[in-house]
Amino acid sequence: MLGITFISLCVTLALGRRVVDLTHTFDQNAPKYPLEQWVDKGLDWNMFRMTTLMAKYIGPQNRTWLTLKVTEYYEHQGTHMDAPMHSARGGEDMASISPERLVGPGIVIDVTDKAESDVNYAVTVEDLKKYEADHGRIPPGAIIMMNSGWARKYPDSNKVFGSQNLSDPLSFRFPGFSLEACKFMLNKRQVSVVGVDTPSVDPGIAPEYYCHNHLQPSGVPLLEYVANLDAIPVRGSTIVLGAIKMREGTGGPTRIFALLDDENDGFINGANSVSSRGAIGLLSLSTLYVLCQAVYF
Repeated sequence: MLGITFISLCVTLALGRRVVDLTHTFDQNAPKYPLEQWVDKGLDWNMFRMTTLMAKYIGPQNRTWLTLKVTEYYEHQGTHMDAPMHSARGGEDMASISPERLVGPGIVIDVTDKAESDVNYAVTVEDLKKYEADHGRIPPGAIIMMNSGWARKYPDSNKVFGSQNLSDPLSFRFPGFSLEACKFMLNKRQVSVVGVDTPSVDPGIAPEYYCHNHLQPSGVPLLEYVANLDAIPVRGSTIVLGAIKMREGTGGPTRIFALLDDENDGFINGANSVSSRGAIGLLSLSTLYVLCQAVYF
């Protein structure tokens, strides 16, 4: 927690920007994807358990208050990142993801109207091209996120998964990206990270995890359960991903920040290039992020 606060302070002071938190609060109420059908029988594990080791005054004359807890949780709950190794055998773990991937221009694809009328909606290449026609080309290294309005359903598991049968993933219904859109983002736009405000980058109705299977072998981390996307512009933010640097971690809770300029969105008349201030700011942010990570870890 101290490290996350320090990173937030660094970037805020350096850039003089407003910070929007794109993270759901993580606790025992986070929706839980059913794993029993795949997990080896006999394993002793918990989706979420927090145990207090101590909460008392210690030291000379009991002047120092100290609270310590042990927390056990499944990696892929709440607002979290999927490391490439999650869906790519031999892929990068959380500790191996380069810092450059964790900072980038934010792109929000708003499909709230379409998702409201079709809970199985999958973002198409046409949606991405329509976005570019309205807001400019998606830049290389972008952190691109779908806004379907699903964050408003969190943490109600039945609403989030779109099902009354939470033990059967085949009954789940929620939006995501189409395979064609994933191929376009990877091969034509070289995005760094793909995210959604739903439980999975793949739509709930998908017969297989095609986006995971296509993006992660190419080293693309994924974000799921992103919050507050309505609070940031569809273009012009800088996204910072406070991902835990866990060796052999396949994923983990991630604090996501969007940095916004107060007076404008960082782009001039929908141009494809960042303004000079934005470019300098992004460079400064990248440097600061590496320094903050070094101090924290």
